Amino acid sequence: MTDDRAGGERDDQVWPEMVHWDLGGASAHGREMLWQCDAVRAGRLYERRVFASREEAEAFAVWMRQREPDHMFNVEAIKASTVWN
Repeated sequence: MTDDRAGGERDDQVWPEMVHWDLGGASAHGREMLWQCDAVRAGRLYERRVFASREEAEAFAVWMRQREPDHMFNVEAIKASTVWN
């Protein structure tokens, strides 16, 4: 929407209802909660991955337990604001 004012001033505005954010594949990460999977061995963090859903994180943990039996894999929910600000 454009507001033409006297004196040649223009003020461009956008109505919030008219904005559509299409982030493609990244749209799944626009949530409040994310799921984190930590790989720990002997009390030491070796790897940390972030997933959009619990199912993805659990599937990754199961897959990695088969390949790295000496690691422990912990899945937990985290706030997205702790990852991206």
